[in-house]
Amino acid sequence: MNKNNIWLAVTLGILFCWLACETESRFDLVIENGLVVDGSGEQPFLSDIGIRRGIIRSLGDLEEAVAEARIDAEGRVVAPGFIDLHTHTDRGLLELPLVENYIRQGVTTVLGGNCGSSPLPAGDFLKRAGKTGIAPNFALLVGHNTVRRKVMGRENRAPTGSELDRMKQLVAGAMRDGVFGLSSGLRYVPGIYAKTEEVAVLAEVAAAYGGFYATHIRSEELESIVSVEEALEIGRLAGIPVHISHHKLMGKSMWGKSVETLDLMEAAVERGQDVTFDQYPYRATSTGLTVLFPPWSLAGGQDSLEKRLEDPRTRDRIRQSISFNLRFGRGGGNPASVMIVSLAGDSTLEGLNLAEIARIKGRNRDIDGAAETLIELQSSGGGRGIYHCLDEEDVVRIMKHPLGTVASDGGTVRFGAGLVHPRNYGTFPRVLSAYVREKQVLTLEEAIRKMTALPAARLGLSDRGRIAVGMCADLVLFDPESVEDRATFADPHQYPDRIDDVLVNGVFVVRNGDVTCRRPGEVLIHR
Repeated sequence: MNKNNIWLAVTLGILFCWLACETESRFDLVIENGLVVDGSGEQPFLSDIGIRRGIIRSLGDLEEAVAEARIDAEGRVVAPGFIDLHTHTDRGLLELPLVENYIRQGVTTVLGGNCGSSPLPAGDFLKRAGKTGIAPNFALLVGHNTVRRKVMGRENRAPTGSELDRMKQLVAGAMRDGVFGLSSGLRYVPGIYAKTEEVAVLAEVAAAYGGFYATHIRSEELESIVSVEEALEIGRLAGIPVHISHHKLMGKSMWGKSVETLDLMEAAVERGQDVTFDQYPYRATSTGLTVLFPPWSLAGGQDSLEKRLEDPRTRDRIRQSISFNLRFGRGGGNPASVMIVSLAGDSTLEGLNLAEIARIKGRNRDIDGAAETLIELQSSGGGRGIYHCLDEEDVVRIMKHPLGTVASDGGTVRFGAGLVHPRNYGTFPRVLSAYVREKQVLTLEEAIRKMTALPAARLGLSDRGRIAVGMCADLVLFDPESVEDRATFADPHQYPDRIDDVLVNGVFVVRNGDVTCRRPGEVLIHR
């Protein structure tokens, strides 16, 4: 090598090193003076955060660093973006890809396909979501109910050997497509007709691909204890981590039993099982009206139900079962506790409770009158309700437990359209305002851990859920003294206050309280 070549090589080497150092000290964005709650559960600390190409590159004093943009977070908390493990956002994601009701809560990652219901084939849906472009990151589960319905319809029986093999193939295909595990909705048709062993066989398939099992347990009412035991048994049989969805106890006779269900989970963890759960911070649930019907009456679908209702003796059996559920379960012991939020047959009745509708229909406002009214409503097309049937002491006890994450059980909703549960708009800010600031049920750092690092660990996301160098820049900035959920049962379509800035992969999706309409979210693929 001649001297000219040597000098050229040295010069290029020096230039390369200078450019590398210069690049390392430059940031796309520096967030200054924020109180960092990093997701670990440890004490908050003051720090600047340097972001480049969607990644957190530096923490500390970055006053002298070169940055294309800076924002001052003084007086505000900077936390990892919230991760919601229990959503039904898959149902509206392609039509409303901004998922505004979530990003305005500070949620930067959502998991769809819960309660046994999911898109199928999963790979097709994930590809469409990626092409559409979405604001939050999105991950998916494969639903047992969807798989069973694909193979067996709404049949109330065990699968044949070939049918079970076909279901296993569908679960395996979804896992190869990149879903994170199997979900079940054992309170809903057709999952409710499945035996424990069937679910365990399918969960074992998901386990072989490193997935986890998320379950809406068979009963959250009188049989809650045995239903939690069943979920843990499925985990043991399949060798799979268990995540219990929206954990709660419904009906006054079950209030206080969260002591027992939490003890069951703790004992399972002590035996070596991997167990977590999620919870929303409300005393009311929401789902379809058929949840109050006896499961056997729903086999075969609406047409089969109508034929059963034509027989007076069968109709009476159905009505008695509905009355029982209204009295001891989700009905809360009072028809006025069930508010109708959507109704296919008569939208003018939306917003009224079952007692009021019974009176309008010329019936007694008691439980038996409400049961007959419910049959009429379902025969007219059915709908959804909100059920005020939970106890605040259980809500608090469950919330304080270290195995629990915060999750909404909400979906992608169009602002102002119909009545919905306020959890769709207020879950995460409600925890921060009501249960951290006001009631002091949780410390701020523990609440953030339950919203970030813990759900990230359940998903196996090593690059999200924490504020640390090398992590994806999913961040939320809020004022801890004034953050507030505004959504109510009477007026749910209200965005929260003082969740000012939200970043997904280093890009603002909310800036100064306004949605930017950017779609930097990633479709997360489980490998």
